[in-house]
Amino acid sequence: MFHTEMFASTVVISLAKLKENYKRMQKAFPGLRLAPVIKSDAYGHGIIHSARALEEVKTPYICVFAADEAKILRDAGITTRIIILGGALDLSECDTIASLDNVAVSAWNLPEIRELSRCAVARKRVVELHLKVDTGMSRLGFFPEECPAVVEEILSLPGLSLKGAFTHLASADHPEKDYTERQTAAFKKAIASLPAGATEIHQSATPGMLAGVGLEYPIVRPGFTLYGYGDDPRMPDVAFEPVMEFRSHLISLKEIPVGAEISYGGIYRVEDRPRKIAVVPVGYSDGYPRLLGNQADVLVRGRRAPIRGRVCMGMFMVDVTEIPDAAVGDEVVLLGCQGDECINANELATKVGTIPYELLCSLGKHPNRVFK
Repeated sequence: MFHTEMFASTVVISLAKLKENYKRMQKAFPGLRLAPVIKSDAYGHGIIHSARALEEVKTPYICVFAADEAKILRDAGITTRIIILGGALDLSECDTIASLDNVAVSAWNLPEIRELSRCAVARKRVVELHLKVDTGMSRLGFFPEECPAVVEEILSLPGLSLKGAFTHLASADHPEKDYTERQTAAFKKAIASLPAGATEIHQSATPGMLAGVGLEYPIVRPGFTLYGYGDDPRMPDVAFEPVMEFRSHLISLKEIPVGAEISYGGIYRVEDRPRKIAVVPVGYSDGYPRLLGNQADVLVRGRRAPIRGRVCMGMFMVDVTEIPDAAVGDEVVLLGCQGDECINANELATKVGTIPYELLCSLGKHPNRVFK
């Protein structure tokens, strides 16, 4: 009889690798101030733990998306300067923003700006703003031609201090497009209206950084490189290590006869000879995509074992016929390395037609997440 804890599946986050990735990015872009992006629970890697690790390497900024993320960090004792990229998504958040110290908030619409001013005055505080410029993402922000009038209004309102401006590039990872050049030109035009004291200017996240765009501004916003997915042929000397691993165990092993079908819908049928099929207690409820059925591999005893049949809600089956020593209780690596073999989020994401960040965000919601 095996104890259930023996089969616990675990998402493992290496904070040491996170810090090392930051240092490598810092070395690759000397003279720039890094503002690492830890929105959406640090891409599934844990916002508080990640922020603490980044404070240890003395990052000058941390970027989040929403006001509640900034408050979580302040309540956890994080003191690093925070940039709230999404600004106030609802006017009710303006008072929370006004209550926080050492925070710069995205200013992307006039009602938000006016409410921030009102809340700042009521609290007898000053709210610091970064003007959000929409240069072609067609998302949040003011168009470049609107910026002079917006800047004038910000400067006229009490309780506000305009500290900088930023934009977001839509296609920096597609060098064949000239769209980035047009966005860059539009941003330069927009920031011409900033007052002299507004020096916190940033244009590029990781794709722009790797493309060499926006490096004339003092701040850059690395994101997925921090988590190990930023290797780029244009920078062959810079490599990053995946921070997240996902590990489980084999809970069952039996021989399945010729003619038998495996999992829902019978999309895999045993044809040639009996197969040794093992069960892994992970499914799409754990954030592991259902579409990886019959597509992905896992690692058992340092070798690849293909998934057979559909991924279920809480289990899937793998073929260990070619791993004769495989046994119940063996460790299974779904994401990470075992021996000389590795499986990363790029590999899995490609198989299901998505991007690695979506996969990491999903897996990061696993209830058994540990940090080392």
